[in-house]
Order: sequence, then C-alpha cells, then structure tokens
Amino acid sequence: MREHVGFALRLLLWTALLSLLSYFAAWAQPYQGYVPIWPSGGVGLALIWRYGARYWPAIVISSTALSMSVGSPPLIALGVGALQLLIVMVTVHLLQRWQVSVYLSDMRQLSRFIMALLVATALAVPIYSVRMALVFQYPPATALAFGADYFLSALLSFLIFTPLLVSWPAHAFAARSRRWFFGAGMLAIALVGWCVLLVSEDLQDRLLFLLLPFVVMCALAARIGGASAASALLAIVMIAMARTPVPIVDSILRSLFALIAALTGYLLAAVFSERGRSAAEMDYRARHDSLTGLMNRYEFENRVVAALHDKAQRYELLYLDLDQFKLINDTCGHLAGDHMLRQIARTIRDALPANAVLARLGGDEFGCLLPETAPEEALAVAERLHAVIQAFEFSVGALRFKVGVSIGATSLAANLDHKADDALARADIACYAAKESGRNRTRLYSPADSAMHGRHADIQTISQLLSDLASGMFELHAQRILNLRDANDGVLFYEVLLRRKHQARDESIETVLDMAQRYGLLAQVDRWVLEESARFLQSAAAANVRLSVNIGATSLDSEGFAAFALALPSRYSFAAARVVLEITEAVAVKNLTHAAQTLHQLRERGFEIALDDFGAGVASFGYLSDLPVSMVKIDGRFIRDFDRDPTAEVIVESLTRVASLRGIRCVAEWVENLAVLPRLRELGIGYAQGYAIHRPVPLASIAKEYQEPAREVSALSANHA
Repeated sequence: MREHVGFALRLLLWTALLSLLSYFAAWAQPYQGYVPIWPSGGVGLALIWRYGARYWPAIVISSTALSMSVGSPPLIALGVGALQLLIVMVTVHLLQRWQVSVYLSDMRQLSRFIMALLVATALAVPIYSVRMALVFQYPPATALAFGADYFLSALLSFLIFTPLLVSWPAHAFAARSRRWFFGAGMLAIALVGWCVLLVSEDLQDRLLFLLLPFVVMCALAARIGGASAASALLAIVMIAMARTPVPIVDSILRSLFALIAALTGYLLAAVFSERGRSAAEMDYRARHDSLTGLMNRYEFENRVVAALHDKAQRYELLYLDLDQFKLINDTCGHLAGDHMLRQIARTIRDALPANAVLARLGGDEFGCLLPETAPEEALAVAERLHAVIQAFEFSVGALRFKVGVSIGATSLAANLDHKADDALARADIACYAAKESGRNRTRLYSPADSAMHGRHADIQTISQLLSDLASGMFELHAQRILNLRDANDGVLFYEVLLRRKHQARDESIETVLDMAQRYGLLAQVDRWVLEESARFLQSAAAANVRLSVNIGATSLDSEGFAAFALALPSRYSFAAARVVLEITEAVAVKNLTHAAQTLHQLRERGFEIALDDFGAGVASFGYLSDLPVSMVKIDGRFIRDFDRDPTAEVIVESLTRVASLRGIRCVAEWVENLAVLPRLRELGIGYAQGYAIHRPVPLASIAKEYQEPAREVSALSANHA
C-alpha cells in the first residue's frame, strides 16, 4: 500500500512538473514558430526512458492540458496527448532495442540515440498533418507545414533536454572534476544571452553565434551532461528572444542553429569521452595483469617505491610462488592453467587484509605488500595463505588438482632498498630458500642464512651476465670441425662457443650457462649467440664458413624462437644451410613433441639439425626417427677412450652404422689424439672435433686460419692416415 501511495505522489509531481514546463514554454513563446522547443517533451522522454513506462499518464495529462489551454476541444487535445505519448514510447522502444545507454558515452551510442529520435519523430509528421487537415480543414500544404513544425519541435525538445536528465549522474561526476571550467561556461552563456536580449532585434541573430564556443566549453568540461545543460540554457535564451514574429526563413535558420549547437556539443563530448576512456583503458592495461585482473609487476614496483618513501608506516613484502603448478599445464594444457590462476588469484585476494596490495609478478608468482604490518603479523598472513591454498582444489573433468605455495617474506628497509628490485630480490631469495627446504612453507629473509646468501650470489651473477651481454663483454669463439672424407670441399666448419672477455681463471662459462638455464634466462643468451653468428656469416670473410650453434631446451620452448631463427637468413643475407643448430639429448628428453615441431620448421627452411652427445642415453636411436636430424655428434666419452677401451670402438661403430643407414653424417667429439683419425674414417665417421685438431679461437680471427683451407685440411688429415 505504501509503495502504491508513493508512486501516486511521484506521478502527481511529475505531471505537475511537465504541465508547468509546458505552460512556461507557451507563455514564453507567443510566436511559437520562432524556435519550436518544448522542454516538457524532452523531460517526458527522460522520465519514461529512465524510470519506466508506468509514468505514461504524466505525458498524456500534461500534453492534453497544454492543448486545451490554447483552445483545442477536449477530444482533440486528448489526441495530441496520445500522439505525444506514441512518439515517446516508440523512441524508448528503439533505444532499448538498440541497447542505447542513458549516458550516451560514445559515438555509437550517440548516433543510435539521434537515429531513434529521427525515426520516432518522423512518424508523427503524417499523423499530425492528417489531424490538422481533418480537424481544422487546413489545405494539404499548410497541414504538412504544421506536421513539419511538430516534427522539429519534438526533435529539438528530445535532443536538447533528454540527455541532461538521463545522464545527470555522469554529468555531476564530471562537473566535480572540472567544475570551475563547466561553471564558467554556463555563466558565460547566461551573461552573453542576457546581453543578446538587451540589444536590438536586428543584432540578436549575429550575437547569438557568440554562445556556440561556450556550449563547446561545457561539453569538454562535463561531456554529454555538460553539452545538454549548455544547449538547454541556450534554448531558454532563444525562447526568451521569441517576443515578436519573424520571417519563416529566420525561424528555420534559428532552429537549425539550436540543432547544430546541440549536435556540436554532443559530438565533441562523445569524441573526448571515447578518447578519455581509451586512455584510461590503456593505462589500466599497462598497470594490470590481463589474465587475473591484479596489478602487474610494473605497477607493483611503483607501489613498493612509494612504500619505501613512506616514513610513517612499516611495510612487509611477501613473494609467493605456487608449487606444482606446472603439472596442471603439462597435464591439461595452458587454458586450464590460466583458468586455475584466475581462481587462485581470487582465493589469495580474499584471504589478505583489506589494505594489502596484491599483484601477479609473472607466471605463477605473486607479490603482496602489507602496510602497517610487523614481521610477525606478515608471517601470520603467510600462514593464512598456506591454509586457504592447501584447501583450494581445481577440477578439470574427473581430475582434481591441489597446489601449495612457497612464500618469502622481508621487511622494507630504506637503508637496504635503494629501489624496488632490491626488496623484491630479497623476498625472491627467501621464497627460493622456502622451495629448497621442502616447498609449501614460508621463510623470512636473513642475510646470515647460507642458502639465501648463495641465492643472492647467483642473482648477482645472472644480473652481471645479462649486463655483460648488453655491453659487449662476451665474445664468440670457434673450434674447427675437420672433414675427414673430403678435405677439398672448400668449406670451413666450426662450432661456436661463448666466452667472456678477460675471463678469470677460476670462472667456468658452463657454470654461468647452467645458472642462466636454471633461472630461465638461457633463451636470451642463445638468441644473442645465434644473432651474432648470423652477423658474422654476413661478412665477406665468412664466405666459405659454416657454423654449428648450440641451442638450449628453453630456447626451443620459448615463444617466437622459430620465427626469430627463420628470419635471420634474410636479415643477414646467408643461406640457412650454413647454420647447424646443435641440440642435446637432454633437450629431446625434456620436451620431445615441442622440440620436434620447432625443429621440423627450421629443417624445412634449410637449417641443418645436429644431435649432440649421441649415444649418451638409452633412447638415442629413437631420436633419429622422431627428430629431423641431419648430423649426430657422438658422445665424446667414447671417442676419448677409443684407443684404450675396445668396447668404446664397438659402441662408436654401432652408432655410426645406424646413423649411416639413415643418411645421417657423424661427428667424433673430444678427439685428443690424432692417431685415431684414420680408424674413425674407416668406421664411416665424416667429421672430427677436439683439442688435438684445433683449439678454440675468437670467431673474428678465424679468417686468418683459412687463407688456404683445402691445403691445411689435407695436410692435417694425411699426416695421420
């Protein structure tokens, strides 16, 4: 009952408002052809569009009352009210059908709004024209003129006043952010409009155009709401000017001016709204992770920097790394893994304090910044995270997966952290120590902890590796691969090796590369080596050189590696067959399917594929079927013991025979005694490599070694036949 009474009161108030607006417009426009604008029409459309069709009596009653006030009989006046309601309902139907938002926030929404107004008001032209011809016995031309006047009146009323009311919340919000600019524009319209009313009538039309820039000003300040408010104020000024009759041409021009002013404001408002929204969306995407919606690493580092400069609060930093997440990706695919990450991100977010800052740092790693938190409180939060993640279960069909989380915790300290990376590195070190000590636990960073100290040293080494790569502190060396069968082929074959310039005696490049592989940075190193090799092949000095380049498992598995490698021959103008991509059995074992797909692509485009350490594993022969191998490098341990261990010769012979049956060339590694070369040639091995043949030298210097390559190779091979 109370609800019905409340609705009845609201309906009564709206009816009174529409009626007052109608009477005001009629009183203010004694010559209604001047600018046919009726605010009640736009307010009525806004009422139905925003609050629903149940307010239709307000439109019928107010329109009927207005028509009766100018002398129309009750039935005819009721027909006018019904026609007004028909236009409003058709307009609302089209707006809802075309899914037009009440905020008209972009060009698409605005164009659909205008189209709905045009269609609905155009329907009224024939109806109103017939009414004027039948009821008042006007000739067809006059009746049609009345219909056109009604069309323009409804169109201008809807266009100017409806957006102001339906988009008011958005307008009010925008006005707060630019309230002085918007207020200045509205005040200028009022002052200039008042001045226009004071001048002579022959000057009013010329001065009226001075108001257009202020409509634009309001549109830029408050978007659609501001444009509508400015257009409404401009319309009120023009209604106040309608005190004397004017020629029909002037009336049309003034009506077009009101239309153009409103459309100009709306178009600018829509354009700038779209631009602002696009900029905001780009900024959001730059600061948030697209998968989980959490902050990304960039924004999280900004928050950490801000926390470091905040002297009033204590901050704790948690670094989370999910345990056993890779199992889900490997078992069910990356789509399932992404779905699980979204779920677990929400789980973590719900378990954190309300003021905590959570970010996805990459892969299955998350960062959490806890303001106003002591170390013991941070450990309590970490324990809560362990509990909720252990309780979390992810389902894929009949499969059920559970994961754990390793957490590293550290306190932000301005005296230790000169930038965000320092704090994140300490938390990462503690997280790594948690994994190393058994996973699914929390470790608090302590520089006295030997495991953390070792991890810190590793990170410094890796950081130095990437820095040295970028600054040219590494160079490529080359070791000759001798052709045992055709010493006169004119091709110099080398394996490319990575070395650090001015390398310390106790430093091993293998240790550095193993560390790079462990931390997922080997792909960057391999790309650098491959591109530097390609750049060397482009030089005139390398016209008869072929290079063998080692490729790690992570490189073959990294996104875009195949495209990167395939582009090199065209970029550096060399034949792809001059590059041998060398992989080890460990690569094939790790990811045979993906390795085969990538290697087949490369082989089809002309690259040679070599399988290193052939014979080291039990599945060596099987790889010859699964991978597009054109060359195998027999494990050097068999070659090293070739002249001392009879079984080594048997193994080498069997490996060579199987490879030869498949048309695959063989390379003997670790040749430390030139006396074994004749026997290797007899077994069918085509190439040999080792310190006894050639010691690695800088790649740039090998041009001096092959001034007469055929003679050098022949002599080396013949002397030990």
